[in-house]
Amino acid sequence: MRKSTKLLALVVAVLMCATALIACAQPTETAPAQEQAPADTAPTQDQAVEDAPPPVEDSGVFIGSIPITLRHDVHGNTAIWAEQIARERYGARFEIIDPDQDLSRSIAAVETFVAMGADGIILHPVTEDGVREIIQYVRSLDINIMTYNVFASCMQVPALLIDEASLAFEMGADMAKKWMEVHPDIPVAAGIVGWTDIMFCFDNRGGPWIMGVHSVVDNLPTPADGAAVFRNSAGDELYGATFWLHGGGNLEVAQQVTADAITMHPEVNIIYGTNVSNGLGVLAAYQEAGRGIAVDGLPLTELIASTDASAGELRFLADPTSSLKYALGMQPKNFAIAQVTMIMELINGTLDNDVYYERWTPDEYFNFFKNTIEELEEWFNIQYNPPVPLDLRAEIARGS
Repeated sequence: MRKSTKLLALVVAVLMCATALIACAQPTETAPAQEQAPADTAPTQDQAVEDAPPPVEDSGVFIGSIPITLRHDVHGNTAIWAEQIARERYGARFEIIDPDQDLSRSIAAVETFVAMGADGIILHPVTEDGVREIIQYVRSLDINIMTYNVFASCMQVPALLIDEASLAFEMGADMAKKWMEVHPDIPVAAGIVGWTDIMFCFDNRGGPWIMGVHSVVDNLPTPADGAAVFRNSAGDELYGATFWLHGGGNLEVAQQVTADAITMHPEVNIIYGTNVSNGLGVLAAYQEAGRGIAVDGLPLTELIASTDASAGELRFLADPTSSLKYALGMQPKNFAIAQVTMIMELINGTLDNDVYYERWTPDEYFNFFKNTIEELEEWFNIQYNPPVPLDLRAEIARGS
C-alpha cells in the first residue's frame, strides 16, 4: 500500500472514532503524586453490575453533571452512561451542561444547577485552581458536590480520580522489554509526543511511562546528554526521553513534530503518543517515512503506544503489520458507574461532603502481545456501546 493511502486510512480512522481533544486538553496542576496509595477504589464494572439494585421508580433525586467537554469520545460516552445508570438504578434525574473546556462556563453551569435545585453536582474541573470559590458557595448551601478526574486545589470535597499512572509505568516497562527481546543488539531510545504545558500529563502519562522505561533500561540519556527535562507536580525531574515534543492532542501537529523528530533522531525506537490524536499522529509520521511496520506483530524499526483505545487505535493495535502495539484504555461505562455511585453516597450521607477524600477508578491496558482481538472488541463494545459493534478483522481488512 502506498504511503499516501496509509495516511488517508489513518486519518479516516481517527475521524471516525474520536475528536482530537482529551481529558488533559487544558492546563492543570494535577493531584498529589501517584506514589501515594489510593484512598479507595471504585467498584469495577462487574462488581457494580452485580451489586446494583433492581430498577427503581422516580426517587426525586436530581444530579447535575459538568464534564470538561462532550466533544471527546470518552467524556461524551461517560455522560450517556451516567444518565442511564442514574435513572435505572437510582430513579434519579441526571442532567448535563457542557462548558466545552471553558472555566467561566463551567462555573456558570454549577450556578445553574444550584438554581435548578440539584441534590448533587459532579464537576470535572477545567483547572484545579479555578473552582475553590464556587465549591465553597455550593457547600455553604449544603448542596453536595464532588470533583472528577481533576481534583480541586482547595481539597475541600471528595474527588473521583482515574489511575492512569500505574498502567503507564507498566506500559513503558513492557515496551522496553519487548524491544530488547526483539532487537537485543539495538539500544532502547525513547520519545514522547504529548503536552509539554500540562502538569496532569506529566504526572499521569508521560512521566510514569518514562519511569517505566527507566526501570528496565539503565543507559537512557540524562540532562548532561542533552535530554529534555520536565518536572511533575511533586517537583521530580523527568528525563530519559531523546525527545519530548508538544503534539497538543492535534493529529496534524503530532504528525509534523514527529516527522521532524524522525529526521533528527532516527534512532528512537519506542514512542508514546499520549492520547488518540498524538498516538495516531506519531504512527502516521513513521508510516510516511516508510517505517511504522511490524511483521507478525514484531516491530522492524519502532514500537508505538497511545492512550484512549478508540476504535481507530485498536484497529492498528490488532493489525500485525502495524507497529502501534500498546494503548491505555479510558473506560466510559466504568467511569460513569463510579461517578453516579459516589455522588449518590454523598446525597445519601454515607460519605461526608466536607472531608477531602480520594476514590480511584482504573484505566485498562492493552497490548498486542497479551490481548486477543476478541478481548479488544468485547471491551470496546461494552464501554462505548457503539450502534454497530466493532469488528476489528473487518476494519483491518478494509484498511489493507
